[in-house]
Amino acid sequence: MSVRISGGVFRGRVLAGPPRAGSRAGSTPMVEWARPSAVRLRKSLFTVLAGELEGARVLDLCAGVGTLGFEALSRGARDCVFVERSPRLGRLIERNAARLGTNAFRLVVEDALGEVRRLLGAGRRFDVAFLDPPWEIWGSEPGVALLRAAVGLAPLVVAEHRSSWTAPPSVVVRPERDPRTGSCPLVGVKTRTTAAGDSAFSLYRWEEGNERADT
Repeated sequence: MSVRISGGVFRGRVLAGPPRAGSRAGSTPMVEWARPSAVRLRKSLFTVLAGELEGARVLDLCAGVGTLGFEALSRGARDCVFVERSPRLGRLIERNAARLGTNAFRLVVEDALGEVRRLLGAGRRFDVAFLDPPWEIWGSEPGVALLRAAVGLAPLVVAEHRSSWTAPPSVVVRPERDPRTGSCPLVGVKTRTTAAGDSAFSLYRWEEGNERADT
């Protein structure tokens, strides 16, 4: 299964794709399945993001083979951190980076929730975060926790989910100002949802008036 970059300097370049879910039944562990974003949905997403990726620091959570992160790099992002728990899929990310001839990335082979909590604790910040976990976690506490943590890391979060699922209208990261650090209340507000077939993406932006994270 291959994936094609839809725009930017790598437009038309083909990425090595993941095993298909259900193919060669019993031979591929579920953790190594991935579901690359549909081309139509990806084109819609990056049309919406036009002008927001130039020079951006990008985080691609539950990265699969890196489709969204490489698409962002193709369209001007400065660098990308890929977080993917499957070592096999991580090797495909490295192979795809070699295919594209880019070293503007870092790969972390870890569970996404644990890694975002580590990044938060380390004070890391990004400009854009992509989040495409297994859809079955949406609506559960781990899914909400992952979305909340992603919003804490970036002022723009793109969450991909099943189109039949209603993404929450907002996510509260900090409910009030922290008197010790001066940190402002932080809320990620859903500004739009776009669907194509079974898939959809929802955009979360920091509520206007909150301070942008330090670089």
